[in-house]
Amino acid sequence: MSFLKLQNIRKSYSEERKAFSCSSLEIEKGKRIGIAGETGSGKSTLLKVIAGLEKPEEGSVYLEGEPVYPKLDRLIPGHPKMAYLSQSFELPKFIKVSEFLDSAEVDQEQIDKMAAICRIETLLEKNTRELSGGERQRVALSKTILKEPEVLLLDEPFSNLDPHHERIIKEVINDISSETGATILMVSHDPTDLLPWADEILVLKDGIIMQKDLPRLIYHDPANDYVAGLFGSYQVIDGTKWSLSSKHVIVRPEQFTLNNHGVAGEVKNVHFHGNYELIEIRADGQTIQALSFPGEYQKGDKVGVGLKSQVRKKDQSVD
Repeated sequence: MSFLKLQNIRKSYSEERKAFSCSSLEIEKGKRIGIAGETGSGKSTLLKVIAGLEKPEEGSVYLEGEPVYPKLDRLIPGHPKMAYLSQSFELPKFIKVSEFLDSAEVDQEQIDKMAAICRIETLLEKNTRELSGGERQRVALSKTILKEPEVLLLDEPFSNLDPHHERIIKEVINDISSETGATILMVSHDPTDLLPWADEILVLKDGIIMQKDLPRLIYHDPANDYVAGLFGSYQVIDGTKWSLSSKHVIVRPEQFTLNNHGVAGEVKNVHFHGNYELIEIRADGQTIQALSFPGEYQKGDKVGVGLKSQVRKKDQSVD
């Protein structure tokens, strides 16, 4: 039995706009699921449907085999075993952080534990209006998990944070996963944030799941150009010209090799990025982008372009 399951879901905001549609989606307990997609692809709608904050026109959501929606005949919307933190959360003003957390009606031991996990022990005596954006985010997250939900739904928790506070909140979310064992579904405004964090990634487009897979397969074996583009630079090559059997092959810059062998090319541009350089090479009638160590190539150099073995193995396995 699946821990969390969506069956025949259809949610629309109008006849013209289908927000989310899914015939079947199953999520295992304790997994970290990243959700990616362009703006308006249905990411937030998916979280709200799971949480029971928005009811679809058709279909059901099941938590441990029990339907979520019959539980929603309550004054407070949402499911008691799920917690949802939106990107537009608000904290009450003119109240101490400790008072805000204490309103969750849990014991002090739980408050102290969550404060430590969320790195807010030094903020407890501060007024909420004195907090920075990153501090407010961690306080809101601490309150969200105080009742130890089985499913935690996070809608773009890194948005509008500076790099310092973004790094801290990433560490906090990792610790929440380790300490609580909660199943976490997270939307990020930057899909690449999900690659090192998620056990699996869902990619949405126009309310439809394009791909659900391991992060390394989402990155190296994307279902289509849309999925590929969300996670960084890529190129499409005619694989038959590179000793592959497929004509349409998606390749990342780091999957090209540069040496004296392979397809003959000429360096057209070199872009410095600190610890690496992006090399633009004209080869096989198109511009190829590859990576190299700084200083290895100059504009005008002749170079051979090849493909790493992982591209060849992927192509062969598909056929």
